[in-house]
Amino acid sequence: MPTLVLYNTYTKKEDTFTPINPDHIKMYACGPTVYNYAHIGNARMAVAFDLLHRTLKHLYPKVTYVSNITDIDDKIIQASIDTNTPIKDITTKFEAIFNDDMRKLGVLAPTTQCRATEHIPEMITMITELITKGYAYQAEGHVLFHVPAYEKYGALSKRDRDAQIAGSRVEVAPYKKDPGDFVLWKPSTDTQPGWDSPWGFGRPGWHIECSAMSASTLGLPFDIHGGGLDLIFPHHENEIAQSCCAFGDPKNPQSFANYWIHNGFVTVKNEKMSKSIGNIQLVHHLLEDHHGEVLRMALLSTHYHQPLN
Repeated sequence: MPTLVLYNTYTKKEDTFTPINPDHIKMYACGPTVYNYAHIGNARMAVAFDLLHRTLKHLYPKVTYVSNITDIDDKIIQASIDTNTPIKDITTKFEAIFNDDMRKLGVLAPTTQCRATEHIPEMITMITELITKGYAYQAEGHVLFHVPAYEKYGALSKRDRDAQIAGSRVEVAPYKKDPGDFVLWKPSTDTQPGWDSPWGFGRPGWHIECSAMSASTLGLPFDIHGGGLDLIFPHHENEIAQSCCAFGDPKNPQSFANYWIHNGFVTVKNEKMSKSIGNIQLVHHLLEDHHGEVLRMALLSTHYHQPLN
């Protein structure tokens, strides 16, 4: 069998891929938050993992590829308020547009595409487990993961303690035991979406969503987890912490996922895509002037881990 070599963010080097079970490869990649059109950077992730998905299917008899749809998020709530549109209408619309745009880029549908709102019970179970084991605590209607309780925190990003806090870019709320602690569950008002939980009416934090969905669809550990480079910290670092502490081995970060694959950023004329600059390139609009195969070829014109201008 041909050897597959991948750049592994966890080890910071190229590693030969050795599956947990050669008869069934399991992979998870973080998908879009559906409140607007996807930009070309979002598409690069989808295309890069589609290529990996196809390669794995060529090499192994069975591959389960799971990617998620984030359909509960503060950005979605704000879009609903700004447009006076029900959240479900927004998420349904942009999920359909995303999938259609990716299909035009030649992206195969994942084996399973799971929605966050359909896995709330699994999230509540996971949070309960973290509280029971002493890795999370309740404070003013919130549940937070206590980062100092997990000694392996930083294993993926290789950040030191000060960089972890600075890099999280979150307000240090007075109810946090530690500045680096992150939200697992937060309260919702009567006008915000929410679910009943042991900690009151509320909604999940972003990080717990992917941990619960990957565990429920793939089991732990699984072979490959990935997404864009911007997700390494804090999103994927937090996923490792809560997943290993809830259902894996707290002393072994790879008891969650064995390999970590991240695609590089897409820039436009050597500048980061930004609303303030006005250079965001939306896939939906690019497809009006370019065939999907042309865009796919452009997105695959350099190594997946490297930046693409």
